[in-house]
Amino acid sequence: MKCFLTTIPIILFFTLTGLSQEENFREPDYQKIKQQVNNADSDFYYPRLFKRYQNNDTTLQHKHYRMLYYGYLFQPEYNPSESSPYSDSLRAIYQKDTLQKADLDKIIEFERQILKKDPFSLRDLNTLAYAYAQKNNKQITKRLDYKINLLIETILSSGDGLEEETAWHVTEPSHEQDILNVLGFQAAGEESLRGEGFDYIRVKKNKYDIEGFYFNVSQLLINQGRQ
Repeated sequence: MKCFLTTIPIILFFTLTGLSQEENFREPDYQKIKQQVNNADSDFYYPRLFKRYQNNDTTLQHKHYRMLYYGYLFQPEYNPSESSPYSDSLRAIYQKDTLQKADLDKIIEFERQILKKDPFSLRDLNTLAYAYAQKNNKQITKRLDYKINLLIETILSSGDGLEEETAWHVTEPSHEQDILNVLGFQAAGEESLRGEGFDYIRVKKNKYDIEGFYFNVSQLLINQGRQ
C-alpha cells in the first residue's frame, strides 16, 4: 500500500474565519498548566489524567485535553526528538500494494508501542485508527477518532496561526504539517524560524489568499534545552 494516509480525517470544530475571532482561541498559560498537572490535589493531576487518556476515556473534554497536550511538556517522558525503532518496520508494510489481516495486526502492534513513547502523535493515532477500522473494530476506531478530534481542537484553540502573536502552539514539530493537512493546505517549502520560538511555514496558493502560518514552539525549545 504505497500511499497510506496523507491527512487526518476529522470533523473540525472551527473554521478559518471562526478562528480569526479572538474569543475562539486562548494561548496556553504554561506556568499555570505546569502547576496544575503537578499538583496531586488538582483535578488535572497528570498521572490520573493521563491514565484516563490511555484508557481512551471519551468523557474527557476540551479542558482536559489542553492539560494533557500541553502538560506533557512538563513530564519526564517528554522527548519529541526521540525516534522509534518500529518506524522502519512500519514503512516496510506501507510499501505493500494491499494489506492482509496479518499486516493490520502488525501495524496495530507497532503503533501501540510507538504511542507508549509518543502518546500524542497525530500520525500514529491516525494510522492506528485506520488499522482498527479496516478490521471493522468500530468501538476502538470511534474512541481513537475522538482522541484525534480533541487533540486537533486543542491546537487550533491556541491561536489562528496568522501572526506570531496568535501562532498555534504545538509540542512536536510534526504537528505543524499535520495541522496544515487537516485544514487542506499544502506547504510551499521548508519551515523557517521567525523570531524567538516561532516556526513559519509558507503554503501554496489557496482561496483564502493566506501566504503561511505561524507555530509557537517556544516551550518545546525551552524543554529541549533542559534535556
